[in-house]
Amino acid sequence: MNRILVAVETGHHSVSAAVYALNLAQRIQAKISILLIDQPGDGVDAMTMATNDEFTVQKLQALLSDCSRRDGVQVSFYVGNGSYESELVNFVQQNNISLLVVGFPASGQQDGAGRFLERLMNIKQKINCRIMIVSEKLSSTSLTLNQKRGVR
Repeated sequence: MNRILVAVETGHHSVSAAVYALNLAQRIQAKISILLIDQPGDGVDAMTMATNDEFTVQKLQALLSDCSRRDGVQVSFYVGNGSYESELVNFVQQNNISLLVVGFPASGQQDGAGRFLERLMNIKQKINCRIMIVSEKLSSTSLTLNQKRGVR
């Protein structure tokens, strides 16, 4: 069975990456793991972080849990403490991940895009799975659950 990992770094939510992974997992019968990486010393609490007024990890977790139950997709949540690269590489290697899904920084965070791509290239050299980069298209206010269509 395919295993999909969505990597979320504190302070940089990846709603579109999680939605993409959920929709893909439903089509290919895959398991999803969501890894929230809490870097020590960044001053952000991983479980209550808010990158805007309405987004929190708990809301994302509740929404994905509801959708996964309805669609029959298994979603597991994990929290890692350490550097983004090392936590991600270790998780991929230990859990036989076949696809890594990451969210590209939103348009307001373009100053971090170069650093993001550099870190992703370092990670790519250390793991043996495909990588999907998803552009952040949704705001948390537009993320809704449609009972007939799923997450939009």
